Amino acid sequence: MGRPNPESEPEQDVELYTSPWVSGTRAAAYFGPISSELFLPDDEVEDRTAAWTKAERELLESLRDKARVLGANAVVGLEVTLDPFAHAPEGEATGLRLHAVGTAAKLEPLF
Repeated sequence: MGRPNPESEPEQDVELYTSPWVSGTRAAAYFGPISSELFLPDDEVEDRTAAWTKAERELLESLRDKARVLGANAVVGLEVTLDPFAHAPEGEATGLRLHAVGTAAKLEPLF
């Protein structure tokens, strides 16, 4: 028998939890901390609210992708920080920096 083709399988949904524990589940495995970061320079942002919403979506999807690669179905202990006055790592530009960190985990129901 061959190995299943991951491209033909639907993407596994990865749930995000701010709590380190999820009621009614047990952790079958912890894969360790994962993080994702995004920087939006001020000169590329016209509507800060819309930009933040889009950036947050991209940031969390990036975190979910990293969890999927590890075989996780959840990220627990999620923390998202926003720095509206950040400096670009490679220059003098200022902008909006979003950072998300959590623990990738494989959760199973208790019952």
